[in-house]
Amino acid sequence: MTDSFDFLMVLYSIIIGIGMSQILMAVGRILQSEKTIRLYWIHSAWVLLIFLLHIFVWFNAWEYRAIQTWNFSQFLPFLAVPTLLFITSVITFPDIYQDKEYDLRDYYYASFSWLYALLAALIVIASINEFVLLDQQLFVWQNGVRGAAFLVLLAGFLSQQPKVHASQIIVLYGLIAVSATVFRGIVN
Repeated sequence: MTDSFDFLMVLYSIIIGIGMSQILMAVGRILQSEKTIRLYWIHSAWVLLIFLLHIFVWFNAWEYRAIQTWNFSQFLPFLAVPTLLFITSVITFPDIYQDKEYDLRDYYYASFSWLYALLAALIVIASINEFVLLDQQLFVWQNGVRGAAFLVLLAGFLSQQPKVHASQIIVLYGLIAVSATVFRGIVN
């Protein structure tokens, strides 16, 4: 690990950490709310997926340790990935107040287009980063998984049908499982 990578990973990790804390605080507010909060399983599945994506993105940053020198124009797109994920964490939940009732199904369908757009942008930027910063080939398994995830997000973006969103979250969990299984053998 290089000194510059250590230095840059501090800010990267802070952004990942505050994104995760955003999710955990919202879940805590829901648990302690005195008013009715109607949960929705697809929203809950997204919450868990976004939390797992924080861990996955942070873990994936390890691949960048080989870069010896960094400049500002390299670091900004690298930092864009956890930043987009943080913003995704913020919009995943409404502002939860003790004296208000919430329906997370209604909230999900009112805000999913932003969620999908941010995650699609994250996929594109992560792929570009690996291609440019890591000199990675264009046709690698990671980009195949990312491309499939992008298409799944696009399908959900274009539809308000609950069956599409249910199928979508199941497929995305499958893609995360494939990525985590394959990636496990890389970090040694």
